[in-house]
Amino acid sequence: MNQTETLRSHPQLKTLFKDAEARHLNDAEFELYLSLYPEGEARVAAAREIKTIDGQVVKKVITRIYEIYPYEQKHQLAVAKCIRDVRYVTSYATGCMLMGDLDWYRDKLLLWMKTIIQSFGYPDIPAGTTKRYFTDPEILAHVATLRSNQRSIYETYRGILEEMRANLSPAAFAEIEPYLQLSVEILAHD
Repeated sequence: MNQTETLRSHPQLKTLFKDAEARHLNDAEFELYLSLYPEGEARVAAAREIKTIDGQVVKKVITRIYEIYPYEQKHQLAVAKCIRDVRYVTSYATGCMLMGDLDWYRDKLLLWMKTIIQSFGYPDIPAGTTKRYFTDPEILAHVATLRSNQRSIYETYRGILEEMRANLSPAAFAEIEPYLQLSVEILAHD
């Protein structure tokens, strides 16, 4: 299989990825993946690291977002739903990284999810709130250019990107970075 082909079309891996939708692979599935695609060792190492820290990273980011944006005033069961949805994104990003399929991730998942999450009336930062997720002036300037319902989405997925950068090995982050960056670009923008 050449580098431009996706593993999504591999007969056995296609079934594996379908069975593992919306979750991370387990150890037996990682072993099956490697037996069918031994060149994927770096991807599997990255996926295992991501699986180990995913829950704590997502909870940390969501906790910080909720300290700034008044989600719970607008949506019932907001914390649980938000954690679930962000973990869907991180698990799908990881699966697509294993497949080497950035196009599918963008076209079949992110564009669909963007339509859903941007339709909600997400709250803006309340007037008078001085707390911000990011302090970098460039990031703050970008956040200011977004519509109010896009700001918390951007900060959530940018937060995931930055927390993964901080908590993964450089090699693992290099594998997942294009997928996380695409999540930020698609989900929070027009």
